[in-house]
Amino acid sequence: SHIDLEQINQIRSDYTNGWLAGDSETVLNLFAEDAIIIPDGHEPISGIENIKSYWFPNDNSKTVIRSYSIEILHLTGTDSMAYALEKEKLNFTYTKGDFTMRKESTSHAITVFKKNKSGNWKIESRMWTTLKN
Repeated sequence: SHIDLEQINQIRSDYTNGWLAGDSETVLNLFAEDAIIIPDGHEPISGIENIKSYWFPNDNSKTVIRSYSIEILHLTGTDSMAYALEKEKLNFTYTKGDFTMRKESTSHAITVFKKNKSGNWKIESRMWTTLKN
């Protein structure tokens, strides 16, 4: 049994490209319906609708991803589940009303991938912690 590196690398590529394009549908479709994310400093966020509300709130805010890269430090798994240890670099601008924030960060992340009943890999969970500058 082995993990499907090609499919997992495609998920990673679609994930970063989706964020860079501001394409919420592409990003969210990579996750399982019952996925969990644990953002740095937050409690776990469960389920695709709650993840959507967290990442893409309907509050007239705008987030523009200026650059985003993920480097795989370690990837292993079986024919139905895999995990990756990653190092990310992210640069974005957040605007809401008169408030604008620009942020650059480097994080370590763990992404768990799981093959669903249809044989497609999805992101089951993802957590990250931002490195202190």
